[in-house]
Amino acid sequence: MDLKLLDKEELTALYQKELIEVFPHSELKPLSAMLRLLAMGRYEPLLVTEGGKPVGYAMVWLPEERNGALLEYFGVFRGLRNGGLGSKILELLAERYGQIFGEAEAPNSHDEDANALRRRRIAFYERNGFRVLDYQCALFGVRFHCLYRGPETDDRKVEAIHRGVYAGYFSPAHMERYIQLPLAPGEAVKPAPEWVEEAFPALAEYDDSREADAIWLIQGFWLAHNRYRQTEEEAKADLRAWSGQGHKLYFILLGDKTVGLLHLGSRGGEIDWLEDLFVLPEYQGQGVGGQVIRLAEGLVRQYSQSLYIEAAARNERAIRLYRRLGYDCLNTVTLRKDFPGYEYDVVRTEQVYGQNFEIRKDRE
Repeated sequence: MDLKLLDKEELTALYQKELIEVFPHSELKPLSAMLRLLAMGRYEPLLVTEGGKPVGYAMVWLPEERNGALLEYFGVFRGLRNGGLGSKILELLAERYGQIFGEAEAPNSHDEDANALRRRRIAFYERNGFRVLDYQCALFGVRFHCLYRGPETDDRKVEAIHRGVYAGYFSPAHMERYIQLPLAPGEAVKPAPEWVEEAFPALAEYDDSREADAIWLIQGFWLAHNRYRQTEEEAKADLRAWSGQGHKLYFILLGDKTVGLLHLGSRGGEIDWLEDLFVLPEYQGQGVGGQVIRLAEGLVRQYSQSLYIEAAARNERAIRLYRRLGYDCLNTVTLRKDFPGYEYDVVRTEQVYGQNFEIRKDRE
């Protein structure tokens, strides 16, 4: 028995032919969300084959740290069920991911037939090495028991990774409204529509037909970051550099609006530096920056093992964002000596390697 990773066309075909027929509409994630996660490198749609013949599938959502997997959808094709294939597939998944999280709808319906089906489903997972965790969750208005198969015995540690799967995708506001994980004892489930997708940004690679838009955004970048008003010629010089050999320049799109720029670059190797990121002020504070960084990670992950980011020490807001997104390796330290005549204010003092350093900004 083998697992085959599907591409976006194969995932689309499986979704339309199988998943929408098997899973209730209220429990089924939109295809667009699966495709977006696939592009981010956070989703693994797997086709299960035996002797070269398709026998089942598993839709797996990966945490950012790749320390396990959330098994979203799993099934054996019609005509092949009740032959033990389901147990074999779960064994393969356990070998591939080490630890698996699951969610099974809780038997709390007024329909006793539906409750009996949900109990049988939970019992199946328990027979196959899963245990029911000590917390429940509610996702978009549906209550679930939480399941786990793996070596971890501390449910709080499992809960943290489980919640992180969703928190690494949705904005904090979306998490607060639609993801109740964990669901506190006695807490009411918030009513919600089926899966509610946010307005996520997308990336469009720069081409010469949009030179004027790029110049305007580059000028906005320098004005926002350094309070410097670039001339058009200066912006054109940046554009040539940011879109030249060893660089990739993308427009950030939110629906039909262009809301910023992303510049990826190379410093002698693969393109693995997030050089510049700019989101228009009116779209900041909405989670766009974090979502764009995850899109960038999906691009860079295809050919590099790491993504590097530099940030000015005084830009605490950006540094906190990067740290929250998993940038926890201190890679290089830039030191600066200011000569007499430079006027500055000290933002704060930090200690690195047991030495005190000042974080400064230009005096207003």
